[in-house]
Amino acid sequence: MKKDLDRLLEIADSAAGRISDWIEANDPIFLTSHLDADGLTAAGIMASALTRRNTPFHLRIVRQLDQVYLNEIAKDDSQRFIFCDLGSGQLPLIEDALGSSEIVILDHHPPGKEDVPSHIRQVNPHEYGFDATYEISGAGVSYLVARHLGGSNGDLAGLAVVGALGDIQDRGKQHDFVGLNKEIIIEDAIASGVVDRSIDMRIFGRETRPIHIALQYSSDPYIPGISNDPEGALNFLADLGIELREDEQWRTIASLAKEEKRKLNSELVTYMLKHNIPPREAQSLVGVVFTMVQEEKGSYLRDARMFSTLLNSTGRSNQGGIGVAICMGDRKNMLRKAETILKEYREQLALGLQWLTDDPEAIQKLQLIQTFHAKDRIPDTIVGSIAGMALNARILDWSKPVIAFVYSRDGRVKVSGRTIRRIVEAGADLGKAMKEASAEIGSGSEGGGHNIAAGATIPRGQEDQFLKIIQRILRKQLGRMKEVTSQPEESANEETIK
Repeated sequence: MKKDLDRLLEIADSAAGRISDWIEANDPIFLTSHLDADGLTAAGIMASALTRRNTPFHLRIVRQLDQVYLNEIAKDDSQRFIFCDLGSGQLPLIEDALGSSEIVILDHHPPGKEDVPSHIRQVNPHEYGFDATYEISGAGVSYLVARHLGGSNGDLAGLAVVGALGDIQDRGKQHDFVGLNKEIIIEDAIASGVVDRSIDMRIFGRETRPIHIALQYSSDPYIPGISNDPEGALNFLADLGIELREDEQWRTIASLAKEEKRKLNSELVTYMLKHNIPPREAQSLVGVVFTMVQEEKGSYLRDARMFSTLLNSTGRSNQGGIGVAICMGDRKNMLRKAETILKEYREQLALGLQWLTDDPEAIQKLQLIQTFHAKDRIPDTIVGSIAGMALNARILDWSKPVIAFVYSRDGRVKVSGRTIRRIVEAGADLGKAMKEASAEIGSGSEGGGHNIAAGATIPRGQEDQFLKIIQRILRKQLGRMKEVTSQPEESANEETIK
């Protein structure tokens, strides 16, 4: 399908017009969004836009949009509903539960149905030729509507940048944005003075963590002998003569002088090449970084990638309301609470990764996929994060998608699928695979998502059957699968630290 930006923006403007009509009529509005960083920023954008119009609303953050939840909100006095970062794949459920209520869906997941009734206004880039897995996030879609809701909402593009990073949409050259994220979102964010785009070291925690801690926790890229190795990180920096403290304060990567950064990056690249890390991966230490320039230096919110991780931790800890409050400007109590949540969240992730590292037999390798079942070892909200981090850290095999299971709180099984871009380029689509496999399992199973990251919920005891179906679907998607490595294609003329 040919891309049609004019039509997408026209639909976004139409959705904004419908919401404005609700505002003018003083109709109660019920806002629902997803619990991940993209969903929380999408909610933060829409909630901020409504607040600026002095409009009351009710907000709920959910892990999934299912029949139980929809039946529950159908009893609410509100007859005007906005769904952010979800809804397109659950349209039949929404129609069944909410009847003829007026509804706006702002989503970037592949739509599950083509026929949309007139009382539902759906803004979804997939319908206009855009690959919303990489070109725009749920928060970006919310922003396209919010900027037409009156007032000056250009600054909300900064949250859309955070949301896109939360959905790992920095898949362009040197981890830059592509598509609508690059053409509209980041341009508006820069023009509004809330985000700066530059080339720098991409080590996670560059604004907040002491240098040796940031290196120790690096998983993208993974650095052998330094990642997950405190002594290795300290020794490496000592050999370079880089001071860790200045005036009794821990130094961060962001605080290093440019020459120190260049030296650190050069030596890290040389070190990684000696340890057989592919050149393009070693060079990925330097790339595009997005700085939230109105946030304090050293804050968890200063680096947009760290901002997204902080938000994700609140949602995955079932405290997404705290994340939305931060998106709406709270920099006191809610931010302090979120920092505590992030610490606990990262401890849970570390325990999950340690389990996979200590018990390699927990990972089962099949012909086309690899799988593990966490049972009740970890919360069901973080199994996808652990699967993705385990791929980055080489605990799992890059050449095969991972299908991870965990028992969910409702007595069923949560399924998370993760893979890498090159397997997607070979034809894999985990979102479609999860949806088809769930439909075949039946018994209330649900599934869907993006081609590179997807999820499902199935009954307990159906895990082996689910894996068989997934393998059959992937075999059809991929045909004769070629070996996939972690080394991406070479590209020239990359920007460097200036």
